[in-house]
Amino acid sequence: MVKRLPFNTTSQEHSEGFIRLSLAAPFLQYLIDREIDPQPALDQVGLKAELLSDPSVFVHSELVYGLVNTFSEVSRDRYLGLNVGETFDLQAWPPFAQALQSTKTLFEFFTRFVRLVPQESNSVRHSLVIEADKATYRIERQQEPTVPPVQVTGFGAAIYVRLLQTVVGDSWDSARVRWESRYINGLPIDYKGIEVGLGTYPGMQISFPVEWLFLHHVSECTGKPVASPRQDEEVTVVAALRSVLRDKLDETDLGPNVVAGLLGIQPERFLKALQQQGTTLPREIKRLRVDVAKERLKEDQMTIAEIGLMLGYSDKSHFTRFFRGQTGMTPTKFRLGA
Repeated sequence: MVKRLPFNTTSQEHSEGFIRLSLAAPFLQYLIDREIDPQPALDQVGLKAELLSDPSVFVHSELVYGLVNTFSEVSRDRYLGLNVGETFDLQAWPPFAQALQSTKTLFEFFTRFVRLVPQESNSVRHSLVIEADKATYRIERQQEPTVPPVQVTGFGAAIYVRLLQTVVGDSWDSARVRWESRYINGLPIDYKGIEVGLGTYPGMQISFPVEWLFLHHVSECTGKPVASPRQDEEVTVVAALRSVLRDKLDETDLGPNVVAGLLGIQPERFLKALQQQGTTLPREIKRLRVDVAKERLKEDQMTIAEIGLMLGYSDKSHFTRFFRGQTGMTPTKFRLGA
C-alpha cells in the first residue's frame, strides 16, 4: 500500500508503521551504479523505481524491509545493507552535518542529533541512554516486524559505526564498542573489530565508553557551510523547520534567529535556503498552521477553540478567519466534510 503524505506527518498517520519510501533510494542507486538490474525486486513488491525518489511517498515499513532484502537477493550480496551504509555520504546527511557543525563534544552532538535525525516514521524511536560506565545510542522499533529487517539493520550498523567513529576521531577503539540487534545476520560477526551481539528486542543499538561523550570531536566541516544540492534544501531546512515548530506554533517569537537556533544553523544560511526555494519563514509557518489544523480537525479529538489556541489564536473567531482565508471554508465545514 502506498500513501502520499506531507513531510509533517503525525504520529497517528504513522501508527500503522508507514515510513518514507525514499529510505530505500540509496539501495536502489547502489545497484544501478553497479549495473545490477533492480527491476525484479521492484516487480516483486509492485513498486516503480521513480517512487523511491519522491519524499512524499510513504509505505508500510515491512514493504521497505522486504524490498531491500530482495535487493540483496537479486544482487547476490549477503551484506548489501552494510555495503550501502559504508558508501553513504554522511556529510550530505542533514542531521549528521548540522549536528557535527554546531557542537563541540560527542554529548552535544548526540543531544542535537536526536532532535535533528529525520523522523521518517513513528515506528522507530531514537534515544541516548547514559549509564555509569557506558553510553548507548538506541533505535527502538515500536512494532514487532513480521518481515525480518536484515538489510536495514546492516545499513544501520554501518551508518552508526561510521558516525561514531567520525565524531570520536583519534580516540576510537573498536574493542570498546558493541553493536546489538536481533537481526545480526546482515553483518559479519567481527565487523570492523567491534563486538556484535544478539539483541532481545526488535531494534538496534550501539554502546561505547561513557567518557567518549565528553571528548571534543574533530569536525571535517567546521567553519564551512554544509554543501548539499538545492533539491536537498527542502529536507534540510523546511522539513526540519516543520518538525521543530509543530509544538511551538502558539509561541509569539518565531523569527528567523529563533528558528535558525532551533535548527542548529546560522540565520544567514537559514534565510538563504528559504530564498533558494522561493519561500519565506512566515509563509512556511502559515502552511504548517494550516496543515496542523487540518490534521487536528480530521482527528475529531479537540474542539475548534482548542485547535486555534494550540496554533496561537486565543480567539476562536480569529482562527476561523485565518482558516477560511487559507482554505475557503470554515473549520466546522472542513471537519464535517473530512
